[in-house]
Amino acid sequence: MAHRLRIRIPAIAAVVFIVAVMVTGGLIYDRNKAIYHRDVDTVTWTLYQYDRSLRDLRLAIWERGDSRLDETLLDFELLYGRFMVLLEGQTSNFLDRYATGRELIDELDRGMQRLDRRFIAVADGDVAYDAALRRELIERLGEAQELSRQLMLHHGRIAAEERSADMGVLGRLYIAVLISILLSLIAGGVLIRALVKEARQHRHKTHLLESQSETLREAYQRMEVANRAKSDFMAIMSHEIRTPLNGVLGMAELLHDEPLSDQGRRQIEGLRDSAAGLRSVINDVLDYTRIEAGHLAVERQPFHLSRMLEQLATGYQTQSRSGVQFLMRAAPALPTWVDGDVHRLRQVLMNLLNNAFKFTESGFVMLRVSDNGDGRLTFMVYDTGCGIAQQDQQRIFEPFAQTDTALSRRHEGAGLGLAICSQLVAAMGGELKVESQPESGSRFWFDLPLPVVAGVEEGAASTGQQEPLESQHVLVVEDNALNRELVAAMLTRLGQTCELVGNGEQALEALGQRRFDLVLMDMQMPVMDGLETTRRWRQHEEALREQGQRVQRLPVIAVTANVMPEHHRACLDAGMDDVIGKPFSRKELSAALRRYSRVHAAPSSADASPSGGDNAGRGGDGRGCDGRASGPDRGLDSETLGGTVEAAPAVVAPMLEDRPRIDETLLAGDTVEELRQVMSPQGLSRMVANYLQRFPERLEQMREALSVGDHQALGQIAHDVKGVSASLGCQALEAQAARVERMANDGQQAELETQLEILARLGPATGQALRSAGLLQT
Repeated sequence: MAHRLRIRIPAIAAVVFIVAVMVTGGLIYDRNKAIYHRDVDTVTWTLYQYDRSLRDLRLAIWERGDSRLDETLLDFELLYGRFMVLLEGQTSNFLDRYATGRELIDELDRGMQRLDRRFIAVADGDVAYDAALRRELIERLGEAQELSRQLMLHHGRIAAEERSADMGVLGRLYIAVLISILLSLIAGGVLIRALVKEARQHRHKTHLLESQSETLREAYQRMEVANRAKSDFMAIMSHEIRTPLNGVLGMAELLHDEPLSDQGRRQIEGLRDSAAGLRSVINDVLDYTRIEAGHLAVERQPFHLSRMLEQLATGYQTQSRSGVQFLMRAAPALPTWVDGDVHRLRQVLMNLLNNAFKFTESGFVMLRVSDNGDGRLTFMVYDTGCGIAQQDQQRIFEPFAQTDTALSRRHEGAGLGLAICSQLVAAMGGELKVESQPESGSRFWFDLPLPVVAGVEEGAASTGQQEPLESQHVLVVEDNALNRELVAAMLTRLGQTCELVGNGEQALEALGQRRFDLVLMDMQMPVMDGLETTRRWRQHEEALREQGQRVQRLPVIAVTANVMPEHHRACLDAGMDDVIGKPFSRKELSAALRRYSRVHAAPSSADASPSGGDNAGRGGDGRGCDGRASGPDRGLDSETLGGTVEAAPAVVAPMLEDRPRIDETLLAGDTVEELRQVMSPQGLSRMVANYLQRFPERLEQMREALSVGDHQALGQIAHDVKGVSASLGCQALEAQAARVERMANDGQQAELETQLEILARLGPATGQALRSAGLLQT
């Protein structure tokens, strides 16, 4: 307590004295301001003017005699006006404060009234302006002048007294300020002395805290390393287990179609169900790993709500579960098209419905969807199963939590499903809730903001009747040969012509020589990247306009795997018109081409040059894309991918076509399907083979760059692997390469070896997944 008082008392005293200095300073300021605005000087000047006018009028009457009467009358009017000023305003207020001043003013007033009556009579001609009258006026003006002088003396004495009083007050205030400053300095010195003493006492404690902090920091780092190792281990094991598990499921499906005895068929069905349950557990573990690592992504886009619900209901209505009926109740006024993440919503609903079927032996499972009327939809899942006890209803949303050990042994699962659902619902803007009674059933529900999207249904309904794309000549600027071939194949299937170049310098040369309707520009390339290339072309367009040429803006669309908001802004700031993220579908490319078709956009400024005026300079015959590509390639060899691009024939596959299974933990199903539609089997197999052949080489290059500490080269190679993997739908390799690129750019040397080993193990697993998906012909 005494220690605290040693600091608190001088601190409070210093603050009080400083406040006293500030308050006194404010008083001094206010006093000086009041002195500055005081009416003493104004009154002095008014009295002086009045006295001067009296004297001048007396002299004028004496000197002029009976001549220049008009000027004499005018001088009196001026004198009378100045006297009226004495009776009003600041002068009157000042003189009213003193009795003597008021008496003198009243006497002057009476004398001025008599003079005023005399001059009025003279002006009206009632009285002759003779020598006798002039002597009378001079005498009365003399009397008034004497009173005026007395008034001035009285005022001077009052002004001197007030100034003396003001100086006395200011002097006392200045003394108070000096005393306060001195006391503040004394209190500050005492405070500093106490603080120095306290610092000495705390020095030893600080040393102890630093040693403890270092111990805690080391423990935290070990915990972080262990947490990352756990997440990486779970992700790797999920991938590694799924690869042989797909083989087990596939063989079980094949054996199920073979002629078997009843016992053998039951055993195969048990094997298939167990493998499917194991796959479900692995999927939950992988999803939770992503959520825990902060990689949970929610993508909002328009989708057909009723179609999604119909497909979901059809899947459950066809399940052969005796004793359990599936029902769906959807409000009749549900919107058709809404904006949200259809994949995450379907995942949550399927997880809740699967749980309901697991724990319901008889009765029904029902999905109910209703509209709240405020842009939010409510989804409810009812069941007549075993129910959940009150004390367990919040614990079930925790990871690896289950309500009943016996039921857990009867039903496969890791206890992650509801935890994942809760996280997904929260990410989409809702909250997952539960109500349940043991032995009576359960109700899970959540509401989500799903805004209605107007006009999409009509556009979607007429997609099949859309006019075909107008043929355009497209310049593809891409340093990776595989990506060039993919884009060229998509453009060919869309009826476009194109030319392929490998870097920004070649793009500027081609744009200066030939006419193009649109440019697809990679963001990161050797020699000159896409941002600098676009900036230089926009400067070229502006220079042509300044020369008087009519040049329309050439649409430039960025095609990049860097889809972070800052990368998007960088592309737009450089002069690009749009951004497409890799991998993109043919539908997305078609939409971009339609947005910037020649109906809305004009050709490049090469039309203004001598070599860019006709279609002969297009470098294509209107039937496809020029497969020649120049420039260095950092993914696959240009020679391997040169020649004519092979596009898949435009055929419609039957709805129940037997396609190989796709391991969606390693491959992106949408991208793989897009590749199957765009590329011929031979062309696709060649690209996949080249990709897998080059992968060990690229991995070795990354290891060499890490060994010499060249993080920039390591990050660039990882970026190349990420882009090529994204184009082929190898999403696990893409994600791991992106992680390596990010760590290389951040200079995280310690973890890079571990991440490269993870990348190396994912390579063979991805190759096996590509073979299983039928993308690699043997």
